[in-house]
Amino acid sequence: MYEGDYVLGKKHGTGKFRWSDGSIYTGQFHNNNIEGLGEYKWADGRAYNGEWKNNKMHGKGLFTWPDGRRYEGEYVEDKKQGNGTFFWPDGRKYIG
Repeated sequence: MYEGDYVLGKKHGTGKFRWSDGSIYTGQFHNNNIEGLGEYKWADGRAYNGEWKNNKMHGKGLFTWPDGRRYEGEYVEDKKQGNGTFFWPDGRKYIG
């Protein structure tokens, strides 16, 4: 289900899309694609808030897991790539 802006019949601008499994994306769309800044929340509690390109995490963002782990850094086509910091709930962290 989509609530938001349309241009020429396509999701374009700011909106919210809810999948049947309970996952939700809130943010920017461009020509029916998730693109720009936005937050995706999976039904299992994972979340990503950051930059998107062509429906993929792409650019800088923050990914969190329900167990308290988090990654802040760069993504390229849904993969952690470039500089970033990974944090564990026990206080450990990796920077690189």
